Amino acid sequence: MIRRRDLLTALVALAATPVLARGEAPAGLAELDRAAIARIGEAWLARRPELTLRKLEARLFPGGRGEAALPRLRDQAAADFRRGAVFSYRGWRLSDTEGALLALLFLESGSASAHARVKG
Repeated sequence: MIRRRDLLTALVALAATPVLARGEAPAGLAELDRAAIARIGEAWLARRPELTLRKLEARLFPGGRGEAALPRLRDQAAADFRRGAVFSYRGWRLSDTEGALLALLFLESGSASAHARVKG
C-alpha cells in the first residue's frame, strides 16, 4: 500500500515533469493508480469550476516546472494543512496543493473528460 507522503512525492514528481505525466511511470511510481488520480483530480476541480489548466500551472509552478519547484510544493502542502485548507475524497484528506496537483495531472492526462474540461 502506498503511503500518503509517498503519494505526494510521486504527484509532485509527475506534475513537475510533464513528460512523466503522459508517459510510462518510472520504477517506484508504476504502482500509482492513474484512474484514481484522475477521479480525485476531477472531483477537486468540480469544486473549482473557474480553474483551467493554465491557471493551475501558474498557481503550482509560478517559476516554471522542474526540480526547483519540489521543495516549494512540499512546503505549500504542509502550510495548507496548518491552515485547514484540505480536500476530503473517499476517506482521503489531501492538502489543497495536493488536490491541485491531482487536478493538473487529470487535465494533462488526455482523457475525454479532461479534454472536455480543457476545451470548455
